[in-house]
Amino acid sequence: MSLLAAIRPDDWNLALFVHILGAMALVGSIVLAITYMASDNLRLGYRTLLIAVIPSWIVMRVAAQWIASKEHLDDIDPTPSWVDIGYGTSEGSFLLLLIATVCAGLAARRARGGGLRTATLVLVSISLVAYVVAIWAMSTKPT
Repeated sequence: MSLLAAIRPDDWNLALFVHILGAMALVGSIVLAITYMASDNLRLGYRTLLIAVIPSWIVMRVAAQWIASKEHLDDIDPTPSWVDIGYGTSEGSFLLLLIATVCAGLAARRARGGGLRTATLVLVSISLVAYVVAIWAMSTKPT
């Protein structure tokens, strides 16, 4: 498998680097948001979702499309399963992250988060689990 990485064209390196950097920032900021929300620091949890999670998702997703077009993965029939897992995870979790950001913003405006804090924690935790599955799929590339 390392031989395949050795023959990768050099013009793919930047797109792949940006995709991996965005994915790492996304997972790290999600863990930070979960930590803040779990410790009742609702305002910092909301700001983390708004300022770190959403932009890093955009960077990850744009770079994913960039590297997929460079590798011509969309032209392969059938599409590799690890690509489908990545697309499904990123598109599905973005809706969860948007809903979680709205819930966190409403919870931060109130004195106590209550059910909105719990909803945010659940939605963001589901997204984190989905991203762990996507990381596994991207690194092992199952058939």
